[in-house]
Amino acid sequence: MKQHSLPVLKPDLQIAFYHKLKSINEQYLYQALSSTIKNLSIPEIDRQLTEFVDPESLKKVALHGLRGELFFAIPCIMQSNPRLLGYYRLLLGISQKEFYNKSPFGAFRRMEEQGIISQKIISQIEPLCVSLIGASEIMVAHIDEISLTTIRDLQMLTLGPQLRGGLNTEFGKNASEIVFKLLKNLVAPYLKSETHRELIIENDSRSNVTIEFSSDPDISIVEKIGSTSRPLVSIEIKGGKDKSNIHNRIGEAEKSHQKAKGQNFFEFWTMLRVDLDYAHAKRESPTTTRFFNIDHIQDPNHEEYQLFRDLLSSFLSIRIQ
Repeated sequence: MKQHSLPVLKPDLQIAFYHKLKSINEQYLYQALSSTIKNLSIPEIDRQLTEFVDPESLKKVALHGLRGELFFAIPCIMQSNPRLLGYYRLLLGISQKEFYNKSPFGAFRRMEEQGIISQKIISQIEPLCVSLIGASEIMVAHIDEISLTTIRDLQMLTLGPQLRGGLNTEFGKNASEIVFKLLKNLVAPYLKSETHRELIIENDSRSNVTIEFSSDPDISIVEKIGSTSRPLVSIEIKGGKDKSNIHNRIGEAEKSHQKAKGQNFFEFWTMLRVDLDYAHAKRESPTTTRFFNIDHIQDPNHEEYQLFRDLLSSFLSIRIQ
């Protein structure tokens, strides 16, 4: 076998995209629309298209051999499958954040996410469709090639950042769970009590040390000496595997550590899930005293695991085998 000097890249994010996309296709893309139409009356669909959509727009779509509902959201389709609001939102290139957080459309979020039309908004379905149709008419008027491929491509352009952001959030949550489990295993002989977000141990000095999972910092380690609390370690977890925006995440960790420094913490750890030159990372987060790779600290044979274990043992005043 030939020896290669270049590393083999890990397409973890793309594999996750693939599996996520299968589910999304069944809920929000052409497959979902097609399944919904099978259960509806075609004459009723045609009647509503004629009632709500500009004739020239319908004609342009028809000249390319496509039905109007592929581009235009009509009430009977929305009422039959509320999740298809996502189909038209993606087609129009509007992000979830822009559509639901920064516009008057927030009341319709449950349609896309849960497939629910509440009594509160049922009277607003027609105005919603009129609004979406107006946007689709503008889009149809300005594109020359109209096809199923065009629809898919436009939806994918919107869906890509949404998937990336969602999966990064999932990776981050998973990373926090990994770190929680690791810490729990390491301090297990000293554990006094625990909840889903807090571990309390009694160290060799008979002091209580609290390891708390929160949001800012992600993990705080505080020792209780008599009536005095002594902040020890501030830990930031950046579990996304996408290396392209790792610098932004390190910047976020720096802000959190600076805040923790103002709360009298004196040790600051940043945990990542990408391979990185720590000297370069240190320039972007000078407050960080130690960087750790989350995958490495799970491996008892890796030097980072051993360093993490030894430092944790020292700061907590416990003996970790």
